[in-house]
Amino acid sequence: MAGPVRLRDWGGAGQPLLLTHGMAAHSHWWDRVVPYWEGRFHAAAIDFRGHGESLWTPDGDYTSETWVEDIETARQALGWESFLLCGHSMGARIALDYAQAHGDRLKGLVAIDFLPEIRPDLASSRFARARGRPQPSYESEELVVGKFRLEPDGTVLGPEELKALGRRSVRRAGAGYTWKFDWRSLHYRLPPVWPQLSDIAVPALLVRGEHSTIMGRPDLERAAREMPRARALEVPLAHHHVPLDAPRELALAIAGWTREVGIT
Repeated sequence: MAGPVRLRDWGGAGQPLLLTHGMAAHSHWWDRVVPYWEGRFHAAAIDFRGHGESLWTPDGDYTSETWVEDIETARQALGWESFLLCGHSMGARIALDYAQAHGDRLKGLVAIDFLPEIRPDLASSRFARARGRPQPSYESEELVVGKFRLEPDGTVLGPEELKALGRRSVRRAGAGYTWKFDWRSLHYRLPPVWPQLSDIAVPALLVRGEHSTIMGRPDLERAAREMPRARALEVPLAHHHVPLDAPRELALAIAGWTREVGIT
């Protein structure tokens, strides 16, 4: 796709489904999920600006509006009049913002394990500590891949699977290597989600991992109550990174939900 946003399109004749990723992540977070949808969805995924293979903004200013615009750019490039939108973590929050602004373009919304509001206990997270630091540079690819960690780090993935994802998360930078996300994007601040939920009237599936430290079960239940057409789902054994931890369970749950609510 031309322009600042990289779009990955798996194709297919099923329902249009656009996937969005979390902070510091990229479209490959969905690689383990999409194969389970063969024949059910026409899946595509974007790298938000400042992430993955997409361009970085020259001034380093990333906002919800920036990333909502990326979703709309992808929709237009795919030629979709209406579609399903599925986001994880920060990508779920941006998907909620898109649904609030452009609900008439959505057949449904899936929001996976997102942070409803900033909590004091997250003040010491890796992302919080990284704010204000310059973009890091490392001498070798092996060195930076060796430093790859999920945030938060709970997962059922094994060391080799994590290392493979780490290799997809680094890029050349001059004579060295750095991460495939602009550290300036970490300055993006999430406002509390609660005031907007009642405005989102599209069918919605809200998901958390059983062991998530980002979205508690009370948050999931409250969000489902406050959205007019939402259902709540907890995925057993999964941590925050549900698409990585439970790809089959997540894929089948989303496909089943679309059939139950009549999204055809």
